Amino acid sequence: MQKFLFFLLLFPLLSIAQNKKGFEIKAKIIGLKDSTKLSLKSGSDGKVLATSISKDGEFILSGKLENAELCILSYSSLTEMTDMFISNESLTISGDINQIKALQFTGSESEVDYLEFKNLLDPYKERLNGLAGKINLEKDPTTRATMMKEFTDLKQQVISSAAEFINKKPNSSVSPFVLYAISPLMEGGAPQLEPYFAKFSGNALKGPYAAAIGKAIDDAKLGAVGSMSIDFTQKDVNGKPVSLSSFKGKYVLLDFWASWCGPCRQENPNVLKAYNRYKAKNFTVLGISLDQEKSRWLDAIKADGLAWTQLSDLNYWNNSVAQIYKIQAIPANMLIDPTGRIIGKNLRGAELDDMLKSIFK
Repeated sequence: MQKFLFFLLLFPLLSIAQNKKGFEIKAKIIGLKDSTKLSLKSGSDGKVLATSISKDGEFILSGKLENAELCILSYSSLTEMTDMFISNESLTISGDINQIKALQFTGSESEVDYLEFKNLLDPYKERLNGLAGKINLEKDPTTRATMMKEFTDLKQQVISSAAEFINKKPNSSVSPFVLYAISPLMEGGAPQLEPYFAKFSGNALKGPYAAAIGKAIDDAKLGAVGSMSIDFTQKDVNGKPVSLSSFKGKYVLLDFWASWCGPCRQENPNVLKAYNRYKAKNFTVLGISLDQEKSRWLDAIKADGLAWTQLSDLNYWNNSVAQIYKIQAIPANMLIDPTGRIIGKNLRGAELDDMLKSIFK
């Protein structure tokens, strides 16, 4: 049984587009020692955005952001840091250095939204982290199962709270940030993000963070049943370029495999059986190998009696076609109809034969 991984809800450190004017942060913090060096860094790449030296508990930080983002304020006299979500705007900070987590921020709409998000999610984060640690150590199956159910229920509460935030603030620049922050809890991956992403409007759609979520959703649709296949060209065993589009008008099983892949080699007889049974009925197979050594690739084709067209760029997992279709494991395949639409995926053994039988009645 796979060990339960320790869960930590991390806030993603990506930026969100805003206006182009600079930011200015004025702070007055009781108890802050004179000559404390203040450093404001980008949360995304650690780049120093501004520095200052305190005097009488006061300091000013100014600079320019390309996008609104999560920033980290560090104090040379302290180990604690302050995180804040700001854009190019005027912001004030006040409070007591001995209560650094209770510092007050005014003037930043995005910071207000970010604090609301933190206040909403932090209690769940602490409970999830604490429960995860206990689950890792628990040996009794019954107790472990009970704790896992509690963990699952808590995850759903986090997702529901985030959904409430997004529904309340669909045009806030922080909303896509919220969606990404809770995405590790969504077992459905990128497709599960889409209904929430569809609620965004205005500022929530303008920045690269929203663009990153949109791209993840689009990428997840690549190779999905019902989507159109993407054309490509790769060289065959003789070095001749072959395109997927050259098979248009046929049913094509796009088959990802490799000579070094044991499960692939075990599945090859099933693919061969399907090929021989339906090749005269407008069906063919197009193999995409994730091999690195041409000799081993060719030897495997011969040994397994694979009579259909075989393509490879011999780039292993970096095979360009595998990259296009986001192939993460092999064997993998997709059945493409004569119009180029994907109508089946990862069909093996009897599943492949049953589907082809239903097509070629």
